[in-house]
Amino acid sequence: MSGLKQKVQSLIGTLQDEDFNVRLNATLALGEMGKDAVPGLIQALQDENLGVCRSSERALRKIGTSEALKAVEEYQRNKALIRYTRSTKRTRGI
Repeated sequence: MSGLKQKVQSLIGTLQDEDFNVRLNATLALGEMGKDAVPGLIQALQDENLGVCRSSERALRKIGTSEALKAVEEYQRNKALIRYTRSTKRTRGI
């Protein structure tokens, strides 16, 4: 395994860290590593911390492969659906 791939795998592993700052910094670093980082960044779109999700989204856009952009598009659709569902519940008093 090349040095870059080893770094990417190590950073992907840190996406499971309890500290959101560690996860956030990992997404920032992965955004500089290119297409090998895409699977980990896609995974990070599901993070409980919104900052980590947004950082992953920006990194995927920067990498720009079709897989990365498709994941960002899906993430955006899911966010829109969640906002719509929340606003509908508020409007209905649910």
